[in-house]
Amino acid sequence: MDALDKVITKVVGLPHKSLSRLVFGLGLVVCLYLLAQITWQFVPEPDTPKVPWTPSATNTAASRTAVNIEPILDLSLFGKHDATQATKTPEPEPALITDAPKSSLSIQLTGVVASTAKKKGLAIIASSGDQSTYSIGDKIKGTSASLKEVYADRIIITNAGRFETVMLDGLQFTTAVEANRALQQAARKKAQKKVNKISDPRITAQIAQTRQEILADPQKINDYLQISPLRRNGQVLGYRLSPGMKPSLFKAAGFKAGDIAKSLNGYDLTDVSQAFQAMAGLQDMKDISITVERQGQLIEIDFGLPN
Repeated sequence: MDALDKVITKVVGLPHKSLSRLVFGLGLVVCLYLLAQITWQFVPEPDTPKVPWTPSATNTAASRTAVNIEPILDLSLFGKHDATQATKTPEPEPALITDAPKSSLSIQLTGVVASTAKKKGLAIIASSGDQSTYSIGDKIKGTSASLKEVYADRIIITNAGRFETVMLDGLQFTTAVEANRALQQAARKKAQKKVNKISDPRITAQIAQTRQEILADPQKINDYLQISPLRRNGQVLGYRLSPGMKPSLFKAAGFKAGDIAKSLNGYDLTDVSQAFQAMAGLQDMKDISITVERQGQLIEIDFGLPN
């Protein structure tokens, strides 16, 4: 309490009149400053053209020093430029050998190591009682022939200036075109669907009744089936099938309007001679197997004929 009493005593002893004048003077100065700022806000500024700033040009040529970059270029950080590479022309692609006759040489191909890389591949060939491994370009022992190409099922050799084929031991010789056609036929046969109506007694009964009507009047076949040949560039591609005025048998047998008949019991209907043979033997057939093409897919439809 003594310290507080001392502070109060000192404050009471200060000259209050002088302090009041000092505070009043400072407040008056601040008020005048604020009033002046407010007054200048209402005074319009004179329209003076604004001069855009432009940088001043300085001559730095005197202070510029040349930098020698030759030592950096000599390091070849990104490799060296070879002018000869730019002038090189790419080697022409070798012609693909698609057909070569079967070789008559007394050699036997016992194994191959085919490769998709060019000029690679190995062939194990038995010749003159010796079995050796040959690479592309090697001369076959005991002959004047050399290995040209290696495939998965055959090799191509050059003999007396012509290409010849040696099949892998145990495989039958086929040309590249025939092998490709066989693969296409196998793929098509694998994707072929089958509709079997042979054991359906209702279909057999309808066919028996329809057969009697057609034998009595052959013109009535148009009541059940419409057939029109489909040709392209003068070649028969098949026969388009459509239902007649009585479409029940057509639909029950598994056909659809627009089906294209391709074969009948193994006879190729696109071949005129085979088509005539199929028609001639139709009376003696007990079962009918028709292959039709429907929306790009082959469908085999089988049904039985009454005795």
